[in-house]
This record gives sequence, C-alpha cells and structure tokens, in this order.
Amino acid sequence: MEENNVFNDKIFNFEDRLVRFAGECIFFTRNLNKSFENKYYKNQLIRSSGSSSLNFGEAQGTISNKDFVFKVSLAVKELKESRNSFKNF
Repeated sequence: MEENNVFNDKIFNFEDRLVRFAGECIFFTRNLNKSFENKYYKNQLIRSSGSSSLNFGEAQGTISNKDFVFKVSLAVKELKESRNSFKNF
C-alpha cells in the first residue's frame, strides 16, 4: 500500500503548484546549516519562490492580455532566480 503523502499528489492547477513550490522551498531551507552564505541564499530563495506564485496570482486578475503577459513574465523571472539561488546550495 502506498503511503499517503501530500507531496505525491499531482496538482494540475499551475497557481497551486507555484504555492506548493514556495512552501517546499521553505521546508528545504529549514534543514540547511547556519552559515552566512546559506542564510543569504536561503532568504533569496524564499523571496523569489514566494514572489513567483504571487505574481502569477496577480496575472489571474489582469484586464488586458498585455498586462497578463507582463505579470506572467515576472513570475518566470522569479522562478529563474529561484533556480539560480537553489544552485548555490
């Protein structure tokens, strides 16, 4: 019998996936040692992962297609920043 784990559930809603990603980044950073470098990149990873989900959420409420594309592009930039922060661990 497979263990029921919330991280094994598939989520098809992109906004929900981004929120989960931000939460998983927080849980990941809690296990890091307390060096100056880790603290710096830990804070950056938490900010950028949370910002990507918030920017995508804002994109859902836009009026024009141009504004939607702009907000989604911000979310993509924050995800790239999260990826680069993650590589430093």
